[in-house]
Amino acid sequence: MRFINRKYKDSVFTDLFGSDRDGKKNFLDLYNALSGSDYKLEDVTMERKVIEQSLYKTYNNDVSWIIDGKLIVLVEHQSTVNNNMPFRCLEYVTRIYETIVPIDRRYAQKVYKIPNPDFYVVYVGKDSMPCEQELRLSDAFYEKDSSRLDLVVKVKNCTDPKLLPIAKNCAILEEYCRFIEIVESTYSRRFPRSSFRKAIEKAVSEGILSDYLSRKTREVTNMLCAKYDYKMDIAVKQEEAFEDGMEQKAVNTAINLIKMNLGSYEQIAEATGLPIKKISELAKDLGKTCGKTPGKNPSVFP
Repeated sequence: MRFINRKYKDSVFTDLFGSDRDGKKNFLDLYNALSGSDYKLEDVTMERKVIEQSLYKTYNNDVSWIIDGKLIVLVEHQSTVNNNMPFRCLEYVTRIYETIVPIDRRYAQKVYKIPNPDFYVVYVGKDSMPCEQELRLSDAFYEKDSSRLDLVVKVKNCTDPKLLPIAKNCAILEEYCRFIEIVESTYSRRFPRSSFRKAIEKAVSEGILSDYLSRKTREVTNMLCAKYDYKMDIAVKQEEAFEDGMEQKAVNTAINLIKMNLGSYEQIAEATGLPIKKISELAKDLGKTCGKTPGKNPSVFP
């Protein structure tokens, strides 16, 4: 198994709309398109807020800025939207507020003003999605009541122009979506790094993020490698969990067959897919000896 390059924790999304030299302008253009605002770069004050994400995920695919006293959190999703996003945003914004409010002011009588938060999921995946939807923290509560705690995340479908042509209203997002399409279409599991370089060359030749990709070819390649290694790592973990569950199910079946004396070691092994040695060990643990012929229900072993 390949291991993630831990040095590159940013995704291309986070870098393009955050860390890059043009990140401030790119972020403002994207937020204007998402919210319908008309902020001008020369008219606003902006401050990037970066929270260490190692406790939550392997690399960052979210980016946040404070714009004239308003805290904007954008999270990118390229596959199925996570319905636990409101809770994740609650954790995230709490940590940001902790960096804003001094400890000694938290116990003072006078209210310490904090930025109004605004949360968006920027969806650029392939699944069929509505043009816009809201995810609420209160949807996760056991009971629907009048609880005062809530957090709303707006999910914007940014890839289907028939539903919500945000990309068409934001040139940098349109180019980013096109770049992701190129990456997906050229990706090779056997030769990931060379396939990413090929995607970058193709995008530059088409005038897609040409300045950004030309300046940061190596960094983008490494960020893509980290991201796809992360996706591979998650897929492997899911497969291993499934296999573990299937093995445990087979073990449980074997135990029941042994208890009921329904077959020999060989027959139970064939029925469950477990090695004969494993069946022998289970029988020994149960203090039983499997017979050489099926028990009362021979039909179990055709």
